[in-house]
Amino acid sequence: MGVSRVVVRVRAVCVVVVAAVLALALVVTPSVWAVELDAGDWYVTKTGAQDAWSQGVTGKGVKVAVLDDQLVVDYPGIAGKQVASRLVLPDGASSCVNLKKTRMMRVSDPALRAGDGGIYVTHGTMMTAYIVGDGSGYDGNRGLVGVAQNAQVTHYPLTFGSAGLSGFSEACSTNGKAIDFAGSVRQAVANGDRIINLSFEGRSGSDMVEAYVGALRAGVVVVSGSGNDTEDSGPKDYVGEPTKINRFPGVLAVNGADESGNANRRDGGVTLLAPSEGINRYAVGDARVVKVDSGGSSSASAITSGMLALVMSKWPDATGNQVLQSVVRNTRGNTSGEPVFDRDLRAGFGVIDLPRLLATDPSQYPDVNPLLEAAVANSEKHEETRGMYTDHSDWTQLAGMTDPFGLDDSSGIDVPKEADLVGEEYERQKAAWAKVEQCRKDGGADCMQYSATRTGQAMSSSTSDNGQAAAPKADGAGASGVTTSSASSSSGSVWLWAALGSGIVAVAALIVVACLVVRRRRRLPVAVAPVPAAAPPMPANASGASGLGGYPPAGPVAPMTYGSTYVGHDSRDNPRENK
Repeated sequence: MGVSRVVVRVRAVCVVVVAAVLALALVVTPSVWAVELDAGDWYVTKTGAQDAWSQGVTGKGVKVAVLDDQLVVDYPGIAGKQVASRLVLPDGASSCVNLKKTRMMRVSDPALRAGDGGIYVTHGTMMTAYIVGDGSGYDGNRGLVGVAQNAQVTHYPLTFGSAGLSGFSEACSTNGKAIDFAGSVRQAVANGDRIINLSFEGRSGSDMVEAYVGALRAGVVVVSGSGNDTEDSGPKDYVGEPTKINRFPGVLAVNGADESGNANRRDGGVTLLAPSEGINRYAVGDARVVKVDSGGSSSASAITSGMLALVMSKWPDATGNQVLQSVVRNTRGNTSGEPVFDRDLRAGFGVIDLPRLLATDPSQYPDVNPLLEAAVANSEKHEETRGMYTDHSDWTQLAGMTDPFGLDDSSGIDVPKEADLVGEEYERQKAAWAKVEQCRKDGGADCMQYSATRTGQAMSSSTSDNGQAAAPKADGAGASGVTTSSASSSSGSVWLWAALGSGIVAVAALIVVACLVVRRRRRLPVAVAPVPAAAPPMPANASGASGLGGYPPAGPVAPMTYGSTYVGHDSRDNPRENK
């Protein structure tokens, strides 16, 4: 009778343990595995991003800033990810309103919720999802898939969310001052964000010049859309445009391309081509179902930011400048080992090649921003642009303009007096690298301590560009934002989840076998040996979050057109429409 009771109890324990283990397997196995990638996800399946996930490269540990219109913080595809919204207002204000005072954004809670004002998706929400989205959508539909599943995103709203995803977005101002664009860039640098994504174009003033130079000094990679013109545009050569948000010297200006790497126009201001044609996107702000369309240069820049996050997570010791060096040296088809600029002005330095970037250690390259170097060097080659970034201390005016230098010969390039800061930063980076190289020749240790990034970060940590104390670095939203998950969430990798799920199922199978053995032994007139305690299931990583993977390859789709994407204000200091 004693043996019988033992067997009954063991069987009961087996049933409970097996049920618990199987339930745990269902809980920790990512639900996103049920989402199948399709033709509109070719920017993931055909670019090497999905392959990177299978190798455990998911963007973990890389912080990305997205400056855009308001974020729908509970959009399903980002709701379980490390995404925070942080509003930066002038003069320490706590809120801002639209012109009619019918809408308000608060520093304590700047994001939208799904359905607010009939809006379910904003431009900023889509850009964030292209970086970290897990593929979940509304009402059980699939949504947008991000390239760097486990990157950490801080979203900085610049305007209210728009229901149309095109046309003008409403400005948000306090005491007559709009959201602090330059301040948002400074905050992103202080926050330790390694990449700043700007999926729009526009004009900037002197304050923006100083903020951008501060980002370059800290080694932050700034990625921007190049615009959605269908006609030839931009300067005759890659010289930078210091009053353009998306063409500032040192900024990675991305134009969209199809699967074959073809772009839609000639543009001397383009740095790189990246996927944008025939991809999944939302058509309007109240849409709940994605469709295959053209994402424009906005999506191309966000996808590029996601790819760079993968590269940085694979090569964490490389500086942002070194990553950019690798980007321009290892574009598709370029085997020279050096940057090769398209003199036909269609592709910049070429089409981004993620597999080559992941296979190439960027730390072998100089810690000098190659885009900054190209802009400064090229500007000195042309009579029209010579002196753009040299000393302007003798200028009596605040800005000037070069002789006509556009592809249509009708427009010059605006040059603010502060543009000489660009030249100074390039000289600083060049001198810093010379010191690193000399240190190495002398057999010194830790020669990278003299690099532009290390010394620039030290400068940035003590003071901001305007002489004010720099904002402390912070994770998540803190007192000035809303985070969608804890700081430890979404740090798991696809291969780990696959192994975890398989391990749990294997443990369950072993328990079942053990239980069957016990059941068989019940018929024997001998004492039942104690059943060994089952090994606990492999714990999830600190995040307990899901990865993404296991999808079939996608086929090509025909490119479609995309209208204007993002707008801001009429002031020179703020974004304007991306057409």
